[in-house]
Amino acid sequence: MNAAELFPFRVCASLPSRSDRRERLIPQLAEVGLPSRWIKPVPVAAIRDNRGFRNARKRSCALTKRLAIRLAQRAGAPSLLYFEDDLVFHPHFLDRLAALTLPDDWGIFYLGCLHCEQPDPVTPGLVRVRRAFDFHACVIRAPHFLAARRAMRGGPRGAPPQFHSDVLFSALHKSIPTYAAFPNLVWQSVGHSDLTGSRYSNYNPDGSQRPFQHVVKPVANASI
Repeated sequence: MNAAELFPFRVCASLPSRSDRRERLIPQLAEVGLPSRWIKPVPVAAIRDNRGFRNARKRSCALTKRLAIRLAQRAGAPSLLYFEDDLVFHPHFLDRLAALTLPDDWGIFYLGCLHCEQPDPVTPGLVRVRRAFDFHACVIRAPHFLAARRAMRGGPRGAPPQFHSDVLFSALHKSIPTYAAFPNLVWQSVGHSDLTGSRYSNYNPDGSQRPFQHVVKPVANASI
């Protein structure tokens, strides 16, 4: 696939205070031919009600994703490629991505993700997602913009804290044809998370996932 042509509307969400991350990421995006528009996350201070999200930061994260989708809608874009700013790219990213072809029915495509249910192999380097988390490098196709926005809306005012935007979004995987690069072509680096306030990554240095290893082991073994 030619990702730059297939996904012409691209954004990178990054806090104004994280210039360190942008200084690392912007050259990487240029190197892989996917320069992206920087958007600022919805300020936590502007949130008056968490609407069922675990905290204000998590609702800010969901609102930022919804903002990006609205921007893509207003631009009449065929899809939205959404990047977070703490990314690592596979050393053979360009070659591996170029070798992939998405099925005609695709609605969501992850350049990397955390599978929590065993995916189904489609072609070398591509799997059909049953359910996955992490929205750090994800594409949504235009016909599904509204469904994605609704999925991450949260609950009514005063709803008990329980939601995570990635978990809400993952509920769409059963109704929208969702695919992912496998092995991951993009993953989150180990570092301080502004969302959780801790230092971690769900991924090993080679991009393989740490949690739920048992669900991807059969697929990884089959591809060896």
